[in-house]
Amino acid sequence: MDLSWKYSTRYSPSAPVIRLELEGVPIECLVDTGFSGGLLIPFSLFESLGLLTRLSPHSYNAVMPDSRKFPLYTSGGEVSLGEAKTSTEVHSSPALDRKLVGRALLCAFVARLDGRKEELSLSM
Repeated sequence: MDLSWKYSTRYSPSAPVIRLELEGVPIECLVDTGFSGGLLIPFSLFESLGLLTRLSPHSYNAVMPDSRKFPLYTSGGEVSLGEAKTSTEVHSSPALDRKLVGRALLCAFVARLDGRKEELSLSM
């Protein structure tokens, strides 16, 4: 499996994104190598996917660059990337409205960020 995406120009400067399916729902997430978790999604999506009904007993906090902390709801979820499927922790908070892929999900793949070509590629 080899997948690649051009950096998104919706960000300034352009940034790496991944298009995936979480529990069968297609979403596009910004790659954030500073985020140690699997996926961070908006609370409305977390709720609509039924993830509140199967919360993890582990507690996590999102620590922002300015040191603010937000408690996170966490659940397990199935992610599909092309033909590949993997399970990861999915995090959310009503205080955050971001879609991020973090290191816990990326570690299931060989990830390559090519800044010159502005391209992200994943392989197994």
